[in-house]
Amino acid sequence: MTRFAAIRDEMLRRINDGDWPVGHELPTEPQLAQEFGVARGTIRRAMDALSDQGLILRRKRAGTRVAARQGHASRMTIPIVRLGIEARGDRYSYRLLARDMRPASADFGGPAGVLHIDCLHLANAQPFQIEQRRISLDALPESIDVDFTRESPNEWLVRHIPATDVETTLRADGAQDEVAQHLQLPEGAPVFVLERRTFLNGKALTMVRMSHPAALYSITTHG
Repeated sequence: MTRFAAIRDEMLRRINDGDWPVGHELPTEPQLAQEFGVARGTIRRAMDALSDQGLILRRKRAGTRVAARQGHASRMTIPIVRLGIEARGDRYSYRLLARDMRPASADFGGPAGVLHIDCLHLANAQPFQIEQRRISLDALPESIDVDFTRESPNEWLVRHIPATDVETTLRADGAQDEVAQHLQLPEGAPVFVLERRTFLNGKALTMVRMSHPAALYSITTHG
């Protein structure tokens, strides 16, 4: 990970964890440069990235403050698979299955291409979900430097990348090909499929298809 990306992620962590709450005035560029031991240009680049995501507001002579955004709430609408499994009292594990770069398709991506990631979430060492994700490298070029061998793209995206809009489709399907293989199901066995697209200010960030053995997955809503 580059120094700029590491600083941006640390600043984002402080915002997400409430160390820098909404309305908090950030330290100045010289103060942050001294803290992190880098040039002011590196700090400015990290702050520009957070500003572009709508997480901070930068005003001349008024300082830089943490913004109140609708996008913050959207994090709560995208669950982290690991936390859901652990909340049931099950032991979580994770396996990266495949990762490669491909050209954009007609319905997703741009000139920089798309990062394809397939991974498996397990509960008590049994397959729970196969996550088949596409990440736009035009929208999220930093994702190419992320090591997804230990942390799933689901968790990394929820923790680090705000989404202003989320589009979700739920449906039943029959397990085929690699989905059946990795979920250890016979061909055609029922699976519950959740497909999601995320956007930041109208720009497509990710597309994902998450398939679960039908007997292991349920949704409960309140209100």
